[in-house]
Amino acid sequence: MDLITFAIPFFLIAVLTELALDRWKGWGLYRLNDALGNLSTGILSRILGLTYKSLFLVIYIPLYQLLQPYYQATGFDWSMSNGWHLALAVLAYDFCYYWKHRICHEVNVFWAEHLVHHQSEDYNLTTALRQSSGGLQLDWVFYLPLLLIGLPAEMVIVAGAIDLIYQFWVHTQKIPKIRWMEWLLITPSNHRVHHAQNKVYVDKNYGGILILWDRLFGTYQEELEGEPCIYGVRKPLNTFDPLAANLQHLKRMAQDAWYTKNWWDKFTLWFRPTGYRPPDAEAAMPVPSTNLKSFQRYNPQIHRARRNYALGQHLCYSAATLALLWYYQSLEIPSLLGAVALLVFGLVVNGRILDNHPLTKYLEPLRLALYCGVLPLLNTQFVPIFSAYIAISALVWGWLAITCKEDTVAVVCD
Repeated sequence: MDLITFAIPFFLIAVLTELALDRWKGWGLYRLNDALGNLSTGILSRILGLTYKSLFLVIYIPLYQLLQPYYQATGFDWSMSNGWHLALAVLAYDFCYYWKHRICHEVNVFWAEHLVHHQSEDYNLTTALRQSSGGLQLDWVFYLPLLLIGLPAEMVIVAGAIDLIYQFWVHTQKIPKIRWMEWLLITPSNHRVHHAQNKVYVDKNYGGILILWDRLFGTYQEELEGEPCIYGVRKPLNTFDPLAANLQHLKRMAQDAWYTKNWWDKFTLWFRPTGYRPPDAEAAMPVPSTNLKSFQRYNPQIHRARRNYALGQHLCYSAATLALLWYYQSLEIPSLLGAVALLVFGLVVNGRILDNHPLTKYLEPLRLALYCGVLPLLNTQFVPIFSAYIAISALVWGWLAITCKEDTVAVVCD
């Protein structure tokens, strides 16, 4: 089991602790819909990652083997058991991460993937778990320089996991500035800046573990007392559907490439600065940016009972995901793909329930019907549990369809 999968239970304990404190202290950091949207996007990232092979490994390992004579001549010999070697590997990885992260904010096609992490309009520990599904697999190129120092692929993977795990704790609003740390490390304060859409904060503080890179390369911005952070992206997502979250910017670029009459733009807009749109496509399909002076978080009205239903379904998907991450290596490819597809469809429908989308009255019964169709394919020991889940879900959803028609309340109070 990889380090990130191993860390998931600890992440969830930390989230529950912050949530409990939020409710006890009345901080107002958590909204159920946004938190479930973040967690669903994280689940989608993990389960889709089981269905394809890392392009990084496909390219990096053969190149590493090809460069063996160079490593022997230069004396590069890294050892995972050597603590200093691992520390240097993390340092080298974090340097590459800085440039990868920076380019992801500055170039359209890279932003299409990284954007997912910034869509949440709240900022709490669930935001850290909001990760892209990585379908484009473009970031491998930024770690190729690690070949120059002979870093083995397994050490790159471990260093990357350490880098990502470190970043979890900085996604909170309740830890103030830590003066001595602000000069060297990524902290909650300087990472809040990174997630803010205020003009003064945009495209700042790209480091993963070290803020030192930002200070060296001119992208550092301190959190200002007179400028509270407004979280999210300037062109809001406005849905809790995790699949739509991953396709948001990619879909917009594809539409622009289709509608623009300028052939040069059709092929180059993908690699232009983030936010670039061909003038004719923008005129035909304007997408206004958020007015920060009148900013309101996306918070659709939904009946309390439907909210609780969505929470219950999410807990079931989370349990199924943990089981899948634990046992996926024992599954045959068709079974794995089928399990992932059912989970993805469930996450999409659950996100649309939180959106109060009218089509969910058809989509949720369709999802349960599909699950019924899977029953004959299951191991007999799982059939009773799965059957009970489907029956209870169907009964509750039917009751909601009858009783929750007009009466709506806010999901949570801001």
